[in-house]
Amino acid sequence: MTTVVPLHALGTDVDVEVGGPEPAQLAAEVRERWHLALRDAVPPGAPGDSSTTGAPLVVRAALLAEEEPAAPWSRESPVVQDTDARRLLQRLTQTITHAVITARTGELLMLHAAGLAHPATGATAVFVAPGNTGKTTLCRVLGPGRAYVSDETVGIRRDGTVAPYLKPLSTRRDDWAGTKDEQAPGSAGLAAPQVTPWVAGVVLLRREPGHGGPPVVEELDVLDAVLELTPETSGFMRTEGPLRWLADVLERTGGARRVVCAHVADLEPLVAETCDRESPW
Repeated sequence: MTTVVPLHALGTDVDVEVGGPEPAQLAAEVRERWHLALRDAVPPGAPGDSSTTGAPLVVRAALLAEEEPAAPWSRESPVVQDTDARRLLQRLTQTITHAVITARTGELLMLHAAGLAHPATGATAVFVAPGNTGKTTLCRVLGPGRAYVSDETVGIRRDGTVAPYLKPLSTRRDDWAGTKDEQAPGSAGLAAPQVTPWVAGVVLLRREPGHGGPPVVEELDVLDAVLELTPETSGFMRTEGPLRWLADVLERTGGARRVVCAHVADLEPLVAETCDRESPW
């Protein structure tokens, strides 16, 4: 027996087919963590999103008993099996992320970034950073009261609007030993966009624990910004005219900035200024 959890993530329909000894219980945990992306709770045409055509992508997940052998896992595989619930949920998020990024390659300009939007206008501050350097923390600290767009991938359309990726927040625990917790965004006070998000500004986030004083913000010219941003993209070279597309986003939004800080809470003025901008699109 399987239980299907229907998701809509990064503009892509995904059916998570949950099996194993207790599929209903695992399906409830998946629904709780992916509550902002549930396809049966968020109707087609919801703000900032668009439904893909064709059959949904299928990902299969099962929590096994300790004595059961699990299939080898990789992000590329649509099958996620594990005997540890926390690890299973983390790997499920990684598998879904890989699947939807692959599906939207060529259609979206995808930046490895956190996105927070003004709840009334949709103006979105995009903070680009490598993994484990502050994107999820930024969303948890500065997201309440704003619209949550993503803590992982910001997918930009050619018209400057954004396809939200409302995944769980992948957070490290104090006893972190390689497995993160997948936290429901609502439990951190985050809410889905109610109007269509659009890119208002792009910031390269650099957290340096030893940095003293207020954040240091540096304006980047378009060439330098493109060189720094391209390593933090997905499917970039399989997209038509990616350099021109990225440069257009930067030129329309006033160019990228680099910010160095120790604590993401200090970025509140920068987020507020970006989210207060008028649309250049």
